[in-house]
Amino acid sequence: MKRTLHCAVLALGLSLLAGCGFHLRGMSAPLAPLSFTSISLQETGSLDEALKVALQRDGRLSQRSPAEAVFRVTAEESRKDILTINRGGKVNEYLLVYRVDATVQRRQDDAPQPLSVVVRRELSYSDANVLGKEREEAMLWADMRRDAAEQLIRRLSYLPKPGTDGHAKPASQP
Repeated sequence: MKRTLHCAVLALGLSLLAGCGFHLRGMSAPLAPLSFTSISLQETGSLDEALKVALQRDGRLSQRSPAEAVFRVTAEESRKDILTINRGGKVNEYLLVYRVDATVQRRQDDAPQPLSVVVRRELSYSDANVLGKEREEAMLWADMRRDAAEQLIRRLSYLPKPGTDGHAKPASQP
């Protein structure tokens, strides 16, 4: 009896999770439709691997040279700012900031479309655990690069269609 109740509760929980749209990170449906079918990466700096992984997951990375769109990273900035200090004047927390500016040039466009992403993380600090905190900081920077790459790829689906200025046109009145 108890085992049957456990199985019923487990089945109910799984059906609720499936019904609410829950999915594991990275296992989602393809991106929203884009205004192009293939994209190539040029001059992507430290985001190269993360961008390739994000685009290959969706199947939009073009291996052929005349892709319909070209993605370039124009600027990357990494900053480590002091967030909090203790009464003794020692650092308690740092704020890590990673900013990426990029452009997407489609064949139909006259000028490249700008994209920008800022990712922030807090890093607690302790003088007693210097080596561990260095490793944690390196892992946070890598995670921030992956997050920035995924955000840039998601923003590709929100680019205005070619031939429009990006603003909705007012409806005509009778």
